This record gives sequence, C-alpha cells and structure tokens, in this order.
Amino acid sequence: MNVTFDWNEWYFIITSALIILLFLPIRRYFPPALVTIIWVYNVALVATIDYFLLATPFQLYIFGDNPTYELSGALFHFFMYPCSALLFLFGYDRWELYGKKTVWYILCWSAFSIFFEWLTVKNHALTYTGWKLFYSIPVYPAAAVMLILVFRFSKKKLMDPELEASPKVY
Repeated sequence: MNVTFDWNEWYFIITSALIILLFLPIRRYFPPALVTIIWVYNVALVATIDYFLLATPFQLYIFGDNPTYELSGALFHFFMYPCSALLFLFGYDRWELYGKKTVWYILCWSAFSIFFEWLTVKNHALTYTGWKLFYSIPVYPAAAVMLILVFRFSKKKLMDPELEASPKVY
C-alpha cells in the first residue's frame, strides 16, 4: 500500500493546531483533575464509537485517504475531541448557560459540529463508505448532553467538601 502525506494529513494537523491554540487560553479555567477526566472521557468515547463504526462489519467511514489508522488521524482524535469538549464546557460553565439556554447552546454547537464534519469530508480527511451526514444530526446533541452530565458529575465530586475531609473509616 502506498502511503502518502498529502492535504488530508495537513488538514488534520492544521485543525488540531487551531483547536489547541483555542484551548490554551482557557486551560486554567478548569482544575487539572477535571481537564484530565474530560480528556480521558472524550478519547475513550471516540475510541469506542468511532472505532466501532470504522471496523468490520460496518466500515461506515475512514479517516484519511486509506483504511489503515494513520498517525495524523490519531493526533486529530487525541486533540480535536477533548479540546473541543473543553471549549464547549467553558462556554457552558463560564456564561452559565443553564436551562433553556443549554438547549440553544447545544443546538448551536451541534450545527457547528455538523458544518465541521461536512468540511472534514470536503477536505477528504473523512471519507464516508456507508455513513451519511444526516446520521450525525442526533449524535452531536446526544454527545453534548452526555458531556454535560459527565462534567456536572465530575465537577460536583471534585468540589465536594466531604472529599476534602479526613478519610472515613468504614
């Protein structure tokens, strides 16, 4: 198999670098433990869902220009999803977008995510082999709700004064 380094690899590198640059100014907004939890959660979510849909028998899409797993795609998965999630949570938490505002915020981020997925397909960094863009419409809001739930649960546990007290004896 002929392995080439062309535009789709550059697309992964450029978009990953851009999301990292957007993440850097807000990285200290969250405690390091919370950043780690969100980072690991997102990498695990991507590993579970994307790789399931990429594998046999489904093979619904491929990252890059060949069906093998490429380093540029791995970097994209490792940086794009966690940094995007933390940017999403920054806006949600910083501007207190709760209640009905949460619904609108999720819908706006979902619309942007669908646009970004479309852009990724147009740049041949993601190739559908059975997936359709409209399948993603319910995926992004569901992922955003799950992310908010993980964030709120983790934040509550990390901020719980009981956890800072002396260890309990059972």
